[in-house]
Amino acid sequence: MSRQDVARVLGGLISEETLRADLALYHKLALDWGASAAAIIPASDVTIDERVRLKCIVPRCLRAGESPNCPPYAPELDLVRRALERFSWAILFKCDVEPLEMYAPGRGTTQAEKRRTLAFHEKSGEIVYKLERHAYKDGYYLAMGFGGGSCKDYLCQGLICQYLDSGRCRFPHRARPAMEAVGIDVIALLNKVEWNAYALLDDLSTIPCAVTVGIVFIS
Repeated sequence: MSRQDVARVLGGLISEETLRADLALYHKLALDWGASAAAIIPASDVTIDERVRLKCIVPRCLRAGESPNCPPYAPELDLVRRALERFSWAILFKCDVEPLEMYAPGRGTTQAEKRRTLAFHEKSGEIVYKLERHAYKDGYYLAMGFGGGSCKDYLCQGLICQYLDSGRCRFPHRARPAMEAVGIDVIALLNKVEWNAYALLDDLSTIPCAVTVGIVFIS
């Protein structure tokens, strides 16, 4: 019977060998599902920095306060810090943003074009959701993922957040805080795995690439 045919007990004992094989599988799945690169990293590589959270409101992000997953509603950093310290391994991945000109902030003349510039995190959000779900089925019942950008943009297409309006989220299993919203220093993490990020400002012809990033903590 193959690995896929065996249902696992949630929270059951998982050997080191099985864990390594699972991490390798999740790494492969991230690439299969559209990531341009992925890495298996120790969870201890992740830094929670109050300055990252503060950058959501200084200068103020357009989506700050517009969903329960963005500051000031996102989980408190001390809670996030304590929770992530309980994990040992994570899958980090990135997706290339192409064509760059269509997604750079401030680009677009129509509402649809402007909305599209805010939706480039859709692919990474989908990979986070699928990886977390797969890990959960494999018995990692505390697996937890974070993507990039506001769920209001890449899930609700910029509509008023239904959760803040009525308490009923349109996408309760897919909506989640961005890495930055919970204080994860994404740039420091990218530098650790030798991936590059650039500021999408001014002359875009000088920018080699743009990326959107996601992470799923496994065990």
